[in-house]
Amino acid sequence: MTKPRGRNENGGGTVQSIGRALTLLEALGDSRGEVGIAELSKRVGLHVSTTHRLLATLVARGYARQSPETGRYALGAKALHLAESYLGQMDLRRIGRPVLEWLSQATAETANLVILDGHEALYLDKVEGPQSLRIFSRIGRRAPLHCTAVGKVLLAFRSAADLDTLVGRGPLEALTRHSITSVSQLRRELKKVRDQGFALDREECEEGASCVAVPIRNAQGNVEAALSISAPAVRLTPRRMEEMIPLMLRTGREVSAQLGFRGPAQ
Repeated sequence: MTKPRGRNENGGGTVQSIGRALTLLEALGDSRGEVGIAELSKRVGLHVSTTHRLLATLVARGYARQSPETGRYALGAKALHLAESYLGQMDLRRIGRPVLEWLSQATAETANLVILDGHEALYLDKVEGPQSLRIFSRIGRRAPLHCTAVGKVLLAFRSAADLDTLVGRGPLEALTRHSITSVSQLRRELKKVRDQGFALDREECEEGASCVAVPIRNAQGNVEAALSISAPAVRLTPRRMEEMIPLMLRTGREVSAQLGFRGPAQ
């Protein structure tokens, strides 16, 4: 029997050409600038000729663009339009935005709203503080779960089965000398997060960067996001972290209430 044309041989009803085009878009999104076709082909595991045909279609539809000077590729304006439409539909971002603005002003630091996406933390929104020295972050940035305050919050309240899937058996990657690399140590840390209701990152993900994060719960009581303040460790000292915790906990509860959370944490 002849297989349907354009279908993924692995089944599931997916269209192979669309899957490849989306993989290319993701690769362009992960690049911090223009990227050449040879490098793109290598990243996505496609032949150069296939990559070229897909890119031509994406460029024609506005989802990618090609530099006339260098011939290299980057995301097009249509990709931004889709992202803005998606974000605009999210109650979480709509409710969280004024909170981020207030929190950033109150602390003079960068405030972040982060969700779980796959096996990573995804920065959904942020408001930068007024300080000239601040920690780099951007909307759409991804970060590991085990060594960030937001990641620990997103992990701590998951089911045991979800936690096994998200964390695995280890060892965990050491991004700095302060990173947790043992799964057993991480599980102890997550229990502490559940007990106290907040998480800390003391230069675990990036040297010189610290963070305080609290959970945001939806109407069902599930943790839907993490709210955080990030700053250089020279400003966000252990003492200042302790001073910020009551403010962060109160703000997290207020955002959760706006999302419909009324009962005890689940």
